[in-house]
Amino acid sequence: MRKSPTIVLTSAVAWTGTRARPQHLAAGLADLGWDVLFVDGPVTWIGPLKNPALRSRLLPHTPVHEIETTGKGRLRVLSPTAALPFGNVWRFVNRMNQWSLAEQIKQVAPGPFILLPMLPGSVDLTPHLLPLATLYDCVDLHAEFGGFTNRDLVLRMEQQLASQSRLVFATADALKERLEVWHNDVQLVPNAAQIEHFAATPTLSEHPKLADIPKPRVGYVGGIGSWVDQSLIEKLAAARPDVHIVMIGPVETDVARLQALPNVHFLGLQPYAQLPEFLAGIDVTLHAFVVNELTESVNPIKIYEYLAAGKEVIATSSRELDRLSELLWVIKDADGALDALSQILHGVKRANDKVRSAFISQHSWAARVRAVDAALRTVIPHQYQPS
Repeated sequence: MRKSPTIVLTSAVAWTGTRARPQHLAAGLADLGWDVLFVDGPVTWIGPLKNPALRSRLLPHTPVHEIETTGKGRLRVLSPTAALPFGNVWRFVNRMNQWSLAEQIKQVAPGPFILLPMLPGSVDLTPHLLPLATLYDCVDLHAEFGGFTNRDLVLRMEQQLASQSRLVFATADALKERLEVWHNDVQLVPNAAQIEHFAATPTLSEHPKLADIPKPRVGYVGGIGSWVDQSLIEKLAAARPDVHIVMIGPVETDVARLQALPNVHFLGLQPYAQLPEFLAGIDVTLHAFVVNELTESVNPIKIYEYLAAGKEVIATSSRELDRLSELLWVIKDADGALDALSQILHGVKRANDKVRSAFISQHSWAARVRAVDAALRTVIPHQYQPS
């Protein structure tokens, strides 16, 4: 009797971090009957020095825990031990790290494996796991992230990963076009929202943590990194001291300039289950990204979540968002944001609820999971597929 394969999903984020595409796909595939091993984003030996909460990753053991699913499949989360630093700088370091990761994976899952990687460095997992198939899920322009990164190395690893994949997924058109140079079967699978979760927003009371923040409120939900346009937010806050800007999400960059403003409030990472309560107390939602090659390739999850919550959205222009200008207040600069904000606070809507609902109904995580499931079934032999 053949063993059921384990889908190994290598994520850039931890299961307990901001809930995004990796968690939704992993949970959804498990609900459809697949055995899924979600591998937390890599932490190097340097990580615990900066963040004491990561010290447990230094211990020489393989922590894995079960996640409850609603279907017939299985979902486990592996938090690998800390890796050597500079894996995106030197290939030999990445190879050592991936060998170590493969050994930890094989301790908890005997195989066979299906590799669903979201990181270019996962290319060096394949010689050790010998997967039935690799399906690269490209969610970002990885080579354009800052930090200790050898851009050419990341590009080379990504090219190799895409080339050896049976098929490739891309979240945005710009990513799809890049990947088509390396692979002849690239499928566009954008991000989405858990619609039923956010659709409850209008019926909820606002979260108690908003009680001391005056209205009107502009809200940003998501990771706060170098990609956030702090200059735009600063100008918005300065021009409208009566408006309070609420930033919800983990801070991964220096935000001192915004923290100094009396009407900008940082609430940190909040539980995914409670986000609708926060959005219930937000008058206008904001997506403010700087314009560069990295952000031009982003298909923002928060846009779908804002719309599912029934919110008006002010969003900086990008290739992905310009096409949604009938639903979003797409702006080029702070002046555009101020104009949009003024109109929204005076009751103007970008689109009526019927149009918004019709759009968001086509962009559920359930639909995205079905697309990935269908792709898996085209490349995995029938005997390895869940019934």
